[in-house]
Amino acid sequence: MLDLIFDGGHMSDTTDGSCDLILTNAQMRMADRITIKQGQLSGIELMRRAGAEIAQSVIRCCDDGGRIVIVAGPGNNGGDGFMAAALLRSKNIPVTVVPLVPEKIIQGDTAMMMASARKAGVKIRAATCHDDLEKLTVWLSRSTMIVDAIFGTGLTRPLAGWFGEAVKAINESDRDVFSIDIPSGIQGDNGRVMGIAVEADFTLPITAYKWGHWVNEGRGHVGKLLPPASIGISDDTLYGVMESSPAATAYSHLISRKMIELAFPARRKDAHKKLLGHLWVFGGSKGYTGAPRLAAAGAQAVGVGLISIASPKDVYPIIASSSLEVMVHPQEHAPWQDADALVAGPGWGKNQVEKLADLLRSRLPIVVDADALNMLSGDLGLSGIIRRRDAITVLTPHPGEAARLLDITPAEVQGDRLAAALAIAEKYRVWVVLKGPLTLLVSPDRFAWLSPFGSPNLAVAGTGDVLAGMIGGLLAAGISAEIAIPAAVGLHGLAGEQQGWHRAGQLEAIVAKLVENLKSRAVT
Repeated sequence: MLDLIFDGGHMSDTTDGSCDLILTNAQMRMADRITIKQGQLSGIELMRRAGAEIAQSVIRCCDDGGRIVIVAGPGNNGGDGFMAAALLRSKNIPVTVVPLVPEKIIQGDTAMMMASARKAGVKIRAATCHDDLEKLTVWLSRSTMIVDAIFGTGLTRPLAGWFGEAVKAINESDRDVFSIDIPSGIQGDNGRVMGIAVEADFTLPITAYKWGHWVNEGRGHVGKLLPPASIGISDDTLYGVMESSPAATAYSHLISRKMIELAFPARRKDAHKKLLGHLWVFGGSKGYTGAPRLAAAGAQAVGVGLISIASPKDVYPIIASSSLEVMVHPQEHAPWQDADALVAGPGWGKNQVEKLADLLRSRLPIVVDADALNMLSGDLGLSGIIRRRDAITVLTPHPGEAARLLDITPAEVQGDRLAAALAIAEKYRVWVVLKGPLTLLVSPDRFAWLSPFGSPNLAVAGTGDVLAGMIGGLLAAGISAEIAIPAAVGLHGLAGEQQGWHRAGQLEAIVAKLVENLKSRAVT
């Protein structure tokens, strides 16, 4: 693989805070406009910087030194492609740009980039209609890699006609495809295919991730999603845009490993179990005695100091006899008021409304999971209590539970997971962890986090109980909700990606090992 480095160029670093942001199309356009209007960078300079990042990434992703064919549209995405072509050619890499519109239609900054590419010796061979399909196909067949610079997030209507034919030819080319910003044909805000979409092998987001990279069909079209390319738009601008723009969320972040590390500060040398928090888990019923134990195991894995389980008296002996490190009490006599946080619901059954109401009236942080969620969705009295709470409240529904909380179908939840999570957060005034592939969480004040971690292996009974315990354990240890909840979700997903496990009961050891390996875990 070629490893040429451009003078002054750099690959995006995931330690840059902006790399973790998830923007809407409108937010990204606004950030561009503000950067240009305030004189920080011109449109041409932004395009030049994007082109440099694209060219360097293409070189790193390309298997050999063959011809790069860039298929360009008429807008800024095409301009980025022309600039990348000029830089690739300056490194003696053969490049052909195939505009999909007549050159006379290309205007503004994109026209200037096209002139720069031609001056650098780039071949420009337009293919502008159905009659040029054979010409386009020939150029695609001569390539080592195809760069999709057609529309990116600039698409406003479904791809059809000639553009649709061109995308179909790219998908059928049997060549690696590199998309700039987002595969053309994928809607940047919701990940839906607009008519037809490029099936990329690599995608380089520009400045920040977009929701379309992660949700719905977009996730399956991006191929390997590279870290966002930094082109000089400041973090202050990006955060300002997210705060002021009329988007569904105030701020949106991808959960990173750095965020996970923040939840595990170095332990003091004089640390003792009471200093590290006491979590109480309420759960268990006939046939479901394992669920509260799995929640306790999740809490143990993240290092909480003390764990107690409170269970109904008919299953108390079973749970107590199989819990070594955990204290177990009959629910009716459980002294839970000394807790630092609560988890309610794992395997609890649906006849614990009165006890759940009692817990919700406390001022303790609480994770409401499993059967507690089902009780909440069916009881208006509980809804009122939970809305009036002024302590941290976390709901952890899977799509079916989320559907019951909103009185809609699971298909509707999955159709727009962000909207569903936000609706639950607003309805109950709580934190929401919407489980599933790419678990999503939102706060009561409309902050959102998306976990890029996870595995289909997590689709097994009991893994959700472990997650509830991990969240509760970190809250009990005194970690702030803004750190604890994203960290628990991300760490749970990372554990699911590991090899050598197939039962939820095995996750505890994997999570604990990951925690042990965190750099910030050193004793002070």
